[in-house]
Amino acid sequence: MRYLLIFTLLLGFGQVMLGQGAYDGPSVIYSNQFFGGGQISTNGWGVQLYSGKYEGFYKVRVKGFELVKLKHPKEFKLQNNGRDNSRRFAYGKLNSFQALRFLIGEKKILSDKIRHGAVAIGYSWKIGPEIGFLKPVYVEVSNPLLDDVVSVERYDPDIHDFSVINGRANFLNGLDKISLAYGVSAKFSALFEYSGENDGIQQVEAGVSLEAFSEKVPIMIEEANNLQFFPSIFISYSIGKKYVKR
Repeated sequence: MRYLLIFTLLLGFGQVMLGQGAYDGPSVIYSNQFFGGGQISTNGWGVQLYSGKYEGFYKVRVKGFELVKLKHPKEFKLQNNGRDNSRRFAYGKLNSFQALRFLIGEKKILSDKIRHGAVAIGYSWKIGPEIGFLKPVYVEVSNPLLDDVVSVERYDPDIHDFSVINGRANFLNGLDKISLAYGVSAKFSALFEYSGENDGIQQVEAGVSLEAFSEKVPIMIEEANNLQFFPSIFISYSIGKKYVKR
């Protein structure tokens, strides 16, 4: 389903951009830009915010951060239909995993939208350190010895059988028990930029990314299934502004 959504978003945005007319070239030479937006990938989703500095008309040095939620490929949500008002939860998941990326890189324009219509085509690369946040998963548990009184407990596969779990608990549970994972992230993407305004930015990036951590990230209960490397395919959409720094 996620692959279909990525393809649909990219195709739809491309049709919108190609259906727009060309606009006149910029009346000023911009020095900086900033942009931000959202992204989805084959193993999660997130948001990003960047600033950029022009090095000539066709190259922009960028720096910024991305906050993403990463999922394990074997993470599937289930529902205990044997319980009233049960909620879906990822059975066998020990920790939820979010990551903060600090990235630097470059945007390079290969075809100028001034000469070739409304779409500028190029590529982008980014690389930098990453901090992962592992938050323990908490579940609502029914105790059959206490007339099925529901309590919120940290998920423990040794004592929490599927049959006693009502569903996931509030995400705020476990924030005081967060642990950290350290790694690096690298991204490469095709870049499609359109704006009906000279100082505006609307862009889509579609590409690949790789995240590598210092050790396996304990998301699931089975150590052998946990990953140290997270490759993915992603698509992102951003809006922003170009400006002249005074």
